[in-house]
Amino acid sequence: MGGGAWIKPATAQEAADVETLTGLMGGSLDPAQALRVLRKHQNNIDKAASALLEGDNGDNDPGPFADLPALEPLDTSTVGPRTPPPSRPEKPVIDLTKDDGDDELARALAASLEDQPATFGPSTRAPDPNWAMVSSNAEVTAPSGMSQDDQAMSRAIEASLAYNIGEDNFEELPLEDRVRKDHTPIALRPTAPGVTYAALILHALFFVPQVRNTLAEWLPRFGTNVNDPEATEITPPASGPGYQVWTMMELFANMDLARMSELNVDAAMNAFIAEPWTSPAERPGDVSFNFYGRLAYAVEQALQYNNLRNPERKQHRLFSLQYGYHDTEADVDSRDNLCCVKVAVGLTPDRSDLVSSLAADLAPDPVKFANARRQVIFEPSEVLAFQLIRDAAPPPYDAVIGRRPERATFKYPKSVFLDQFMRDTYELANEKRAAQRKLFLDVKELEAKKKNLLHFNDKDTLADLKSCLYYYENVAESNDDPKRAAEIQENKEKLSKIIEKINEEVKTIDSTMERLTSEAQSILDCPELQQHRYDLRAVIVHDGLFGRSHLYSYVNYRGKWWKTVDYVVTEVPEETVLNDATGLHLGTGPYFLLYSRALPEEEENARAPWHPSIKDGVKYNNRMFFQQLPPEVAAQVVDPNSPPSSPYLAPTPSEHTIESDAVEPPSSRDEPMDTSD
Repeated sequence: MGGGAWIKPATAQEAADVETLTGLMGGSLDPAQALRVLRKHQNNIDKAASALLEGDNGDNDPGPFADLPALEPLDTSTVGPRTPPPSRPEKPVIDLTKDDGDDELARALAASLEDQPATFGPSTRAPDPNWAMVSSNAEVTAPSGMSQDDQAMSRAIEASLAYNIGEDNFEELPLEDRVRKDHTPIALRPTAPGVTYAALILHALFFVPQVRNTLAEWLPRFGTNVNDPEATEITPPASGPGYQVWTMMELFANMDLARMSELNVDAAMNAFIAEPWTSPAERPGDVSFNFYGRLAYAVEQALQYNNLRNPERKQHRLFSLQYGYHDTEADVDSRDNLCCVKVAVGLTPDRSDLVSSLAADLAPDPVKFANARRQVIFEPSEVLAFQLIRDAAPPPYDAVIGRRPERATFKYPKSVFLDQFMRDTYELANEKRAAQRKLFLDVKELEAKKKNLLHFNDKDTLADLKSCLYYYENVAESNDDPKRAAEIQENKEKLSKIIEKINEEVKTIDSTMERLTSEAQSILDCPELQQHRYDLRAVIVHDGLFGRSHLYSYVNYRGKWWKTVDYVVTEVPEETVLNDATGLHLGTGPYFLLYSRALPEEEENARAPWHPSIKDGVKYNNRMFFQQLPPEVAAQVVDPNSPPSSPYLAPTPSEHTIESDAVEPPSSRDEPMDTSD
């Protein structure tokens, strides 16, 4: 049905489905096109969504009579109604269940003896789970020719369309199930599922030692402590960046000292005005980028302008690095600040890992980009954040391999050195990269030499030579002819020497390529370019679906890696963190990385210097929590923290306390933990 043809008006259900499809495609889809595709697939919204993602515009709609049986000429004898018509003449059906003599059996035997052309290749039948010896990895109901990637995408679309954010309720756990075990990290949980991404960012930042310790040492200029950095009583700010940082500081103190396994973070979400992630068509990394930017700005503003321990109001580059063109003068204002670096993932082969992607942006090849100006880092920050931006569309079909290439896992290292991107080492890094490019060029030349040695006119030369040698060794006969025997022997010796020489040459080429590649990959690993090391602290992952349980994080705490999914926290090996392929076939996966400056182990694991009044509030809340527990559970709980440093009486709760079964961090040291129903 062409685009200019008349389209029957949509029914109420069709209109709702068209609106869903339009939202899924980001709002840019023509409703008429969505309606055509929907009707083309008999109003099956899941199939229509898959077709739209594959580029179907509905122009091949067979029309309103496609579901009627095919009509045959009136003067043609018919066997019966058939849809579609048979593609070859039908044979009489042989009924082996009849008990009327040997006629049917004879016909069956005769049919089985008929000559059938031999065919080779995989079966075209869909697997039957009832007969499978092992579980099949192919979908029984999948359309013919549908790849694994397409099936995964189809399932993701179906699950996302079926997801109802109103049904993603906050699950309250019994108090006895919320007791923290030893030093297991505490989970942060918002009531609204749409801000789970923001809770994971706050959660991850606690495990960055520089952030945790900086907030612990911060004292706001407010109330009675306006000019006293040694004040024993702290008056929390009521608004502005100070209020946001105060909320964050209290949250972190509870994550460090509280004995609950989870904390509600609704107060922090309200303080930072976290925008919700509401659509499966929206990348969680985009809202994470915006949230992290606002948070970084608020913290750095409070540290500089509302900090009793910074009377000179010096800038503290906790999150924001300063960058610009390498030839920018020191007194020019054209330099910019950046707290989160966006990294394009896997667009080209040179973007398969984090360092290569950064080099492609900050240090482009001058041969390919002759007029490109180099950007460098003038002043690094304590923390480095990266948003990994992935292409949601599957890789294009490759005619050479006969399928779509598999998506590769994007690699991010345990540690990264920033020196090769800094202004102070710009000249040295340039020299090293020029030498590196020369080495890679030598490797490519050797690869071409090896290819020419082993192939000629698209044929495998070495295989052909080995076939010839096999012929003279095992097939050729002399027929007792001495001249023929000598000729065979001479050819065998020549071929053996040629093959041996080729193998030796290939071995030498491979060895040289391996040496040059290793030298090229390590050429930047010199002491002069390894002064600014940053260690991986946290990774946030999206599995491709929509909802609070489809975002999770990895954090490093006390030398161990922990995975947090909603309220479930489990220890995982480092290999899992660095090679998580979750969501790979859906164009998702790890999307937010946090690095920070490397620290000595004792400094990294040291207890943050929280203000005594903050610690007293958390310790008091721990006692309140223990009193709410069943006696048999409370008897087994051990609080590793010392008793409060001073007697403590709690007045009325703060306005930021939400009455629920969830145990929440206080908004000030004077707020008791609220465990009321």
